[in-house]
Amino acid sequence: MAKRTIILSGLAGFVIAGAAALISAQIIEDTSTPQFCSSCHEMKPMYETWLKGPHGPLGNKGGAVRATCVDCHLPHDNVVSYLIAKASSGTKDFLGHILNGGYADNPKYWLEKLDESKNYVYVENCKHCHQVLPNNESHKKIKMGKVSDNCLRCHWYVGHGEELEVKIKELSEK
Repeated sequence: MAKRTIILSGLAGFVIAGAAALISAQIIEDTSTPQFCSSCHEMKPMYETWLKGPHGPLGNKGGAVRATCVDCHLPHDNVVSYLIAKASSGTKDFLGHILNGGYADNPKYWLEKLDESKNYVYVENCKHCHQVLPNNESHKKIKMGKVSDNCLRCHWYVGHGEELEVKIKELSEK
């Protein structure tokens, strides 16, 4: 009888763990969409400018790679660092939204963050999608190791286009 109880308990544990894993995977998937990221009003300027930006669905006239929020703003080197960064950034944004922790509705905060954009974009993600670079002088220097540059120094506009600053300022008027 004890052996049967152990087997049934193990089977029940396996089913519960499997269900928890599937539910967790679905939650991670559902919270990784641009629509979810923009569900808080303070993210609207980022969403609207991404839509029309080079990597967004409406601004992708030149055949640029389409990218979503998590493609650029979360690390993709391994699942653990991805989940830690996702949980950390999501918690910070949620608390800022709920508690108005001094930044959620503060355009000055977002404008200052524009200068720090390199801290919010994982350049390795750029390199993952853009493995083949145009053969120009800047890219040659990067490939040869003569310059250890961040892609955003030249391509600062690719995520949200050139209108982001204007959209952030509009946030303060609402």
